[in-house]
Amino acid sequence: TMAKRYRVEYNRKGCIGAFMCSFIDPDHFKENYDDSKVDMVGDGVRKEGDLFVMEVEGNLEDMGNLVRRAADSCPAGVIRIFDLETGQRIAGHPFESEKAEEEARKNRKEQV
Repeated sequence: TMAKRYRVEYNRKGCIGAFMCSFIDPDHFKENYDDSKVDMVGDGVRKEGDLFVMEVEGNLEDMGNLVRRAADSCPAGVIRIFDLETGQRIAGHPFESEKAEEEARKNRKEQV
């Protein structure tokens, strides 16, 4: 089987500097002591608005995978992983705007 591809998103603005991710996966997350946040590093990291994004392949559904463990360890939940094929979020918290959208959708349903 072909390795699956994933989109890893990092919302740097929301980083609280716990440095769990950089401890677990220093190849992709590096402490930046200038502002006590983490930088996403490595090949193919790009900026999309407030997000830093990279695509990785492998099996990120495997709890032993370092990128996955880094995302799961983040107390702020600002590292999210999506299955590129299905678009399903497999790690990280929804971002605030997404929560608000979800809320609005619920409220619309209740009014019908």
